[in-house]
Amino acid sequence: MKQHLKAFPKKAASFLAAKRLQLLCIAGSFLLFFLATRYSSPRTDLVNGTSLPRDSYGGYRESYQVTVEGLASPGEAPLTLEIPVSERIYREEELPEVFSRCMEWLARTVPGDNLSLAEITGDVVLPTQWEGHGVSIRWGSSDPDLVSPFGTVRNESLQDEADVTLTAWLSDPAGLMEEPYLLPLTVLPPEAGESEKLKIRFLSYLDEQDLSQQSDAFFVLPREFEGRVLTYSQPDKRNFAVLLVMGPALALLLSLRERQKEKDAASSRLRQLLLDYPEIVSKLVVFLGAGMTVRLAWENIVEDYERDLTRGHPSRFAYEEMSAALSRLKTGESESAVYNSFGRRCGLRQYMKLSGILEQNRRAGMANLRPLLTQEMQRAWEERKTLARRQGEEAGTRLLGPLFLMLVIVMVIIITPAILSFL
Repeated sequence: MKQHLKAFPKKAASFLAAKRLQLLCIAGSFLLFFLATRYSSPRTDLVNGTSLPRDSYGGYRESYQVTVEGLASPGEAPLTLEIPVSERIYREEELPEVFSRCMEWLARTVPGDNLSLAEITGDVVLPTQWEGHGVSIRWGSSDPDLVSPFGTVRNESLQDEADVTLTAWLSDPAGLMEEPYLLPLTVLPPEAGESEKLKIRFLSYLDEQDLSQQSDAFFVLPREFEGRVLTYSQPDKRNFAVLLVMGPALALLLSLRERQKEKDAASSRLRQLLLDYPEIVSKLVVFLGAGMTVRLAWENIVEDYERDLTRGHPSRFAYEEMSAALSRLKTGESESAVYNSFGRRCGLRQYMKLSGILEQNRRAGMANLRPLLTQEMQRAWEERKTLARRQGEEAGTRLLGPLFLMLVIVMVIIITPAILSFL
């Protein structure tokens, strides 16, 4: 125990030596916190304990959270209120001086990228606010076609300098006063380089030639101008680029057409299978009621179908699948595998259910097969009625397109003479 006590000062000293920087940082932060809280003045919006600052001219209404002592009843806590303070406004006697300083600012701002108000060759800057001072500005122009109230300068056709007077209506935020001030501008023609000047001279020369040849069928362009030999050309108006796109586009359309045909064929097959299902179940019920086995009933249904084919009746997908299933039965394949395969090849829930009923009753016996098929037949006929109603609704929907087109044509026929009578 004594040895441990003797070793403790050494361990503490080594720990302090290793962690002295961290300890100094911690001690320094505590010292700074104490000095800041002890000697710095509190940071609040209140000035001298009773004044709240307003936002600048043209600013916003501010709200300050202030605790008011002495307002509440004795013994109650001080009230904390949201005190609104409106933005600052000018006194009426201050406005002339403010407007004068605003005009000085505008004289420096309006030229923008131009050299001065006396040398305007491009657009000018017409601000609508003097930011930070709350002065609103409306603009007017003595020649809006040359200098618009929005600062757009249209001097393309100007041949000589022109004087324009801009009018700035200055108003304060409170609406106490609105005064107009005039700002004179001198607009110069656009600066043109040597090539631009040559272009202008050549176009002027062409105008003269055009007038001198106005009675001729063709306008003959000059062969030379100011000692320069001239030749002329135009972009080729033919455009065969469409031929490059036509082949791939047709190939894509043909591919899409084949896919659509496959989708339509698959949809037609499924619809035909649904329509034939109640009839197939009904025939099975009739043949089973006559005392036949499932296989014999199957053979009779296929024989009737093949007899109809020889008479010119169209082929049906469901009966073709039954015929293929019968061929597999004749080769010795088990009825269970054939019926299951028949349901899967048809690909519809109804046929899978039928194959399941046949397979289940093949194992359990024929006692309950006819009642089950009778129930399935009734349900199948109800589904066929629903399908017929849906097909009728789809046909009616498809007729809306031609009807709408006919309505548009009738409206055009009626409206066109009325419009032409006013022209």
